[in-house]
Amino acid sequence: MKQPRSSRLTAKILLLILGAGLLQVLLSGIVTQQGLRSDMQSLLIEQQKRLNGNAVRLIERELDIRKHFLATLAAQQALDGQVSYTSSAKLIASQQQSIDLYFPGGVLILNASGIAVGESTRVEGRLGTSYADRPHIRQALDSGQPGISKPIMGRTTRTPILSISAPVKNAQGRVIGLIAGGIQLEQENLFDVAVNTTLGSPSRLFVMDMTHQMYVTASDPELAMQPLPDDGASALLAKLRRGEDMGLLANVETGGEDLFIADEMPYLGWRVVSLTPLKRITDKLDPILTQNLLIGVVFFLLLSLALVFLLRRAMGPLSSAAQQITDMMEGRRPIQPIEIDRTDEVGYLVSVFNQLTQRQQQQALELERERDLLRSQFEQSSDAILLLTIDTLLISRANPELSKLLGYSVESLHDLPFAYLLEEGQAPLPELVSQAMTAGGQCVIILLRQFGGSVHCEVTAARVGLPGEYQLMLNLRDISERLRNEQLKNDFVSTVSHELRTPLTSIYGTLRLVNSGVLDNSPEQAASLLKSAEDNSQRLTALINDLLDIDKLEANKLQLQLKPLDLNAQLQAAKGMLSSMAYDARVDLRLPATCTLQVVADEHRLQQVLANLLSNAIKFSPLGGIVTLSTEQEQQQVRVSITDQGDGIPLEFQPNVFKRFAQADATATRQRGGTGLGLAISRSLMRAMHGRIGFISTPGQGCCFWISLPVASVSATSAHRIPEVLDSNGAKAYEQA
Repeated sequence: MKQPRSSRLTAKILLLILGAGLLQVLLSGIVTQQGLRSDMQSLLIEQQKRLNGNAVRLIERELDIRKHFLATLAAQQALDGQVSYTSSAKLIASQQQSIDLYFPGGVLILNASGIAVGESTRVEGRLGTSYADRPHIRQALDSGQPGISKPIMGRTTRTPILSISAPVKNAQGRVIGLIAGGIQLEQENLFDVAVNTTLGSPSRLFVMDMTHQMYVTASDPELAMQPLPDDGASALLAKLRRGEDMGLLANVETGGEDLFIADEMPYLGWRVVSLTPLKRITDKLDPILTQNLLIGVVFFLLLSLALVFLLRRAMGPLSSAAQQITDMMEGRRPIQPIEIDRTDEVGYLVSVFNQLTQRQQQQALELERERDLLRSQFEQSSDAILLLTIDTLLISRANPELSKLLGYSVESLHDLPFAYLLEEGQAPLPELVSQAMTAGGQCVIILLRQFGGSVHCEVTAARVGLPGEYQLMLNLRDISERLRNEQLKNDFVSTVSHELRTPLTSIYGTLRLVNSGVLDNSPEQAASLLKSAEDNSQRLTALINDLLDIDKLEANKLQLQLKPLDLNAQLQAAKGMLSSMAYDARVDLRLPATCTLQVVADEHRLQQVLANLLSNAIKFSPLGGIVTLSTEQEQQQVRVSITDQGDGIPLEFQPNVFKRFAQADATATRQRGGTGLGLAISRSLMRAMHGRIGFISTPGQGCCFWISLPVASVSATSAHRIPEVLDSNGAKAYEQA
């Protein structure tokens, strides 16, 4: 592998960083310019809005001052009680200086008829002229309230003016005259003062009467009383008529844009509009941007020189470390920590690489140990485990337990389609796998054994492996035994239900007949029915006792009293207990001629075992059959055998004879009675009494069940003079056979 020279890498890094830096300078300049323009424009807009509002308030204040001044003059005129030439001249003479200050256009005093009787500025032909036809004069005389007119043309001066009027009232409140002040709109007036005070000279002001569609005044006095242009002729008027109060307008003369802001004078209904060029921003902004750009370029050049120096100094050790890594990768040197004497970033990078190498080696060892552990678990698992290809569902690997379960060799299972092992009639394999892969999902499948038969398996599935190499791992657990046990329990419940229902029905019928009084005249028949009820009650009691025994045996709470017993007496008692059953079944019970042996056992439980074995022999014997009891001593054990002439036990059922709930034919058992618990209880009782139980059976040739118990020796007899209580939780006197 060819290693690039350090100078080439340095050049690449340098070009990359310098290019990125230059691009950053350009972008930052553009962004800064746009940002400054935007910020300055926002500041200007806010400033102009504030200044425009100040101008409006200043104009309103100046108008209010003049209205108040006229009201003061009207009050002084009212003191004379009349409005005449003489009183008017006297009033004007006393207030001439203030009148010239507030109303350079002059003040006109009218009598109650609206005829001019006094003026502060002499205009030829104005005195004696009637102004009663002026709407604002007429309104002020009629209402007695001060007012401001719309822009009007002076009747004698023929110049545009704005008239402010204040009525003169006598002591009774009757209007006796009017004082009107005029503001010349074509000359410098209070509007110009407001603009110069607030907005400044670059801005232009327009005061518009939107009701009468005319200019009140403007920075250009010639616009006073001119009609407002149409929307097509003025973009500003078009925006104002649409209700806009702020925006930008293209300035054809400068090629730039102007900012317009409009405010309204509420009680006059006028719009005060200011127009300010945005060029004010760029004129101040361009020098700042140029200066910033020059500073950025100089800084960039200095930074580039420093970067070249630092890169040349740093890349030497880095190239050396890269060469060592290449040598390790190509096998020219063993994988080991890189030697470098640096404490800067390069040294830190090499140190991290060394730590990463050590950690990788440790992780490789841990992965190898985990792989060995998983391989051991895979090979030694008690469940069958196999791996399937995710697309074709072929077996890629199987553990020995699967071979043991199905009879195939591990080698023969390799590349075998898993569907080949499925019994027909099940859902498609992909559907079964999908069901097994769901969260917490399980499914049951039936697999075929190589040499016949099938096995039920509970399956869970998971996807394992790396992306692109995924496989399906199936875990198969043989549940055939569990299913058989569940079936046995179901059969047991069915049988117990039958065994409980039959005697209960008989007892219920008997008691109903007796209570009905039908049998009053037939004592023999009543006795027979009561005897049947008694037998069925005993049958129920026996069934319940079996269930209780099972419960005690499972809880290890069954207590036994072991003592020497006369075996002959026990056999006779068992025969007597079942003679009625044998008679009804027409079966002959035969005991040995003599038996002088004694055994150690619990008398009640021994009778229970003998009764169970005898009742089974009677139930499964043919009519006229013989059930034989025989005894035989084998060293320290006595064997009691019970032989019948029935059909024997089927070969396939013989391994399950002593299992709980097991019955060779549940249907036949219902006809003969039984729950499938008797032999299981008998085996547990024999073990508890240190005995054994077994059978010999050939199908079609009858069956022989036997039990074996310890012989009661002299020492044993002495030891059992006092009966011993034995249970599964206490100490035992004898070892269990």
